[in-house]
This record gives sequence, structure tokens and C-alpha cells, in this order.
Amino acid sequence: MNNESASDTISTLSAGLQLFSGEEMTDKKSAYLSYRISNFSSRESEKLANVSRKQVMRWRESDPQFRHLEGEGLPGLRDSMSNKLLDMQFTRNFRLVMEKDFRVMYKDATGEPMTASELRYMEKIRQHYTPQSLAAVKQILNGGTIEQPFDFTKLVMEIKREQITIVQEHSG
Repeated sequence: MNNESASDTISTLSAGLQLFSGEEMTDKKSAYLSYRISNFSSRESEKLANVSRKQVMRWRESDPQFRHLEGEGLPGLRDSMSNKLLDMQFTRNFRLVMEKDFRVMYKDATGEPMTASELRYMEKIRQHYTPQSLAAVKQILNGGTIEQPFDFTKLVMEIKREQITIVQEHSG
């Protein structure tokens, strides 16, 4: 993640943490807590958020709200914010993938010369542009329903089954 997109994610997370805690949250604290929410250990979160162990200890000592959020409040944070954080990062990454797909496919469609790498990429992405893939993406974006919540494992299994069927049809 570059500094700008990391900052956007942290800003969004900060706003969510502030609503959850009722307190102003610094970017460094938000970054650290975002990793803790995502089930990273304290040490891993320190390293990923680029904060020292000493700094985290100071926050624990001087900020009762931080101490609560990182301790007994962490399960509540995970319940309320982990999906939002995951959705935000997945959506951002997925958009970049779609943008790259467009650039490569546009080159192909307009007859521009393509590198060997782009040709290999094009061969791989073509298999993912099916009506079933579009339906799966729409389900992801809509998150499923209350009666049938989105199930990522089921989606992966359906896509895998679809790929196996396509391979069998082409080889049979």
C-alpha cells in the first residue's frame, strides 16, 4: 500500500474508531489498531504500523481508551470493524485489478502492440470474464442477504467448480 492509500484507509478507520470509542484517534494509533483488529499480534502490529513497543506502552499507560480498545474492547472492535476494513481494502485492490485488466484489454482491442507479459496476462484474465464471474462479483458487492449471507468459501468453491467444468468441456 502506498502512503496515500494507506493514509486513506487509516483516515477511514480513524473515523470509525472515533465513532466506536467517542475519542479522537491519531493515525499511528489507528494504524496499529487496524492491524490488531485484523488479528495481527502486538509485535506484528507495531512493525506494520511503524511504531515502537515503547510508544505502544506509553499509549497504554496514558490513554485509558486505547488500553480498553486494545485489550478487552478488541473483540468488539473486531466484530464491528474487521469486515468494514476488509471490504475497504478488498474494494481498493479489486479496482486496481480491474484497471489493469482494462489497460491490457484496451491495448488488445485497439491493436496496439503488446509485450509478452501483457499477452500472458491477457490469456489468464480472459477466463475470468464470464457471466458466472460477474454474478459472483455482484454478490460480493451486495454482500448477500440476511437469509443467504455472503459466503466467501462457497464462492471460491463455485468458481473452482466452474473452472473444472470449463476445462473438462474443452478437453472432452
